[in-house]
Amino acid sequence: MMPRPKRFARRCSGGRHVVTTPRLALRSLTVADLPLAAAAASDREAQRWLGWKREDLVAEEERDRLLSAPAGRGRARFGLPSRCVPTGMLAVDPENGLPAGILWLTPESPDLCELGGYLAPSYRGRGLGAELFAAGLALAQGHLHFTEVRAGVQRENVRCARSLWRAGLDPASGPEKHVLPDGRVIPSDWYSSVVPDPAWCGSAW
Repeated sequence: MMPRPKRFARRCSGGRHVVTTPRLALRSLTVADLPLAAAAASDREAQRWLGWKREDLVAEEERDRLLSAPAGRGRARFGLPSRCVPTGMLAVDPENGLPAGILWLTPESPDLCELGGYLAPSYRGRGLGAELFAAGLALAQGHLHFTEVRAGVQRENVRCARSLWRAGLDPASGPEKHVLPDGRVIPSDWYSSVVPDPAWCGSAW
């Protein structure tokens, strides 16, 4: 019998953030979540696009164990939060508490951040990519006061590009090629969302 999912906090506080979509609940990533973050994208399909180094991948048996158990509540922190360092969010299925994906925001300037993310294997193909990226926009522009959010995608990754567009990002200019961690050079397309009035959430900094 599957354990009951642990409840999330309902609002941002103490530098931790919470974002919800119709089918996902997202909270700030913690040190304890890092194995989940790696497990969710260590399969061959995800690595076709992400291209991590071999030593960063999680073995299949360990992946299955990590992704089949409800995620914790995320009380352990990385330390003092900051807009100057990457911000990670764990996406959880609110129905069963299982980890569904990971979202990252990487600051490039005081007004600009780069968005990235991926879904765990069992949550792909359900249209959840758009919700994941929409949560990233909400976090960046409605919690962290970034005016512009940009995202790069491998040109052949049509599903990801469609998800970015459905989430509210439009085609934009950007570098035509990108080097993955494993050394592969890939053709890239870029998407962007700009708002004139970004906001802060109520979380204390």
